[in-house]
Amino acid sequence: MLRGLLALAALPAALCVLLPQPATVQRPQQPALLARRVPTAPQMQQGPLEEGFKELLVLNSKSAEAEGNVEQEIVDRMEEEVRALTGVGLEDLLNPSKVVNYERERLLLEVQIAECKDAEELEKLEARQFKVVKQLNAEKRTVFRGWLKAVFVGQAAIAVVVGGVAAFDAFPTFSLDLSLRALGFWSYWLFVIPSLRARRPRGWEKKALNIAFLGSPVVTFAMPFVTKDPGLIWTANLAVLVGCYAFGYATGRDGDEVSSFSGPLRWLDFGSGQERGMTAAQREAYAARQAAKERDAAAAAESEVE
Repeated sequence: MLRGLLALAALPAALCVLLPQPATVQRPQQPALLARRVPTAPQMQQGPLEEGFKELLVLNSKSAEAEGNVEQEIVDRMEEEVRALTGVGLEDLLNPSKVVNYERERLLLEVQIAECKDAEELEKLEARQFKVVKQLNAEKRTVFRGWLKAVFVGQAAIAVVVGGVAAFDAFPTFSLDLSLRALGFWSYWLFVIPSLRARRPRGWEKKALNIAFLGSPVVTFAMPFVTKDPGLIWTANLAVLVGCYAFGYATGRDGDEVSSFSGPLRWLDFGSGQERGMTAAQREAYAARQAAKERDAAAAAESEVE
């Protein structure tokens, strides 16, 4: 009996020796770029194309992270690939930040796949990588077309008309409550100006809409101390919008770089395209870098000619 118990005790060890061991998944060596810089996990953000592209692809070192250093090659490569595919720059896409975020996640998945040794987990990572690459390729081709900008203009025009009818209580079959008439003149700040800014205007028009975005609520709050007529308040807002366009056109040019809101005002900066993943300030920083590159290229070309 003792001999039988000893045989049972030795059985697990014998099975471990006899049974085949699971094969280790071999992966090729990581590319040099990934070996040098390991991306952190993607984070929720409105748009990564901010000044310095911070939090886009932080280096795998505390000193580099403290300096806000990132892999600029990713953004430059996305710019080249998008221009080759569509003929426009990265900033002219409908969701430019999604392109950069998906590329960053793709690089992260490559690192994880290269280090993964579990077959089941590897299958999940490869399925996720396939989905990310598919989404990335789709976003690279999603250009912010002119017809969509025309939709925003039409939306603004409809808001002006409906807001005016409401403010003047001009509906033929029924009368509106005062609160709904007030919504008519508030439509400038809530719907009209944001729709126009969502087209991502530049130069003098952007300057005009920035002033109108700040001036409209001031007029709307101040006018009730002068008159209680919602129609007159709506007219005053229309005059502010038209006046801002005239001032912007008279004092600006198409090539002017107009800065966006900073400080606490940036939290009011809705309707300027940031809902598609990129704030106005981020687009300006990106456009400034692209303009600097073009100037440097032009200067280099002139020096070669001389």
